[in-house]
Amino acid sequence: MVIAPTREEIDQLFTDAGWHPDRDVSERLGELAEFVIADLAAHGCQVRLFPEAEAFLRSYGFLDVPFSPAAGNTDRFNTCARFCSNKAEQISETMDDTQQPVFPIGWERIENGLVVMDPNNRMYYLHHTGTYYAGTGMHEAFSNLRTVRLQPIEEYLY
Repeated sequence: MVIAPTREEIDQLFTDAGWHPDRDVSERLGELAEFVIADLAAHGCQVRLFPEAEAFLRSYGFLDVPFSPAAGNTDRFNTCARFCSNKAEQISETMDDTQQPVFPIGWERIENGLVVMDPNNRMYYLHHTGTYYAGTGMHEAFSNLRTVRLQPIEEYLY
């Protein structure tokens, strides 16, 4: 069983990947958002970049974060979900289920699962086996992704 990382351990993993409190990658967000919005729209899924997702990506976007500090670890979470059109239907279903807009904010490399967030900072993990609630906020969601403590969206919502 994988032990849940502490908030400090998660901060250290993100710091080691290049994050810092004043980090701002705003200059790269426009191109990313335009691409994601157009790519998903071409697959029948309408998303928009709302302020909470923009704030997350401005601070944490474009990082490649290992799930643990072990040398050679290939289990990673990438905070840039550029190519996600293969999840267009699942994204639309998540918006329907939650009655909230969502925007892709990351993916994890092992299972190629996509993470989307809503305006309440709730994060959902879209996997080929279904959609799961990962947690609210970066720390809780990353911890739950790392330890695979995910709740099926049906159980979370109903």
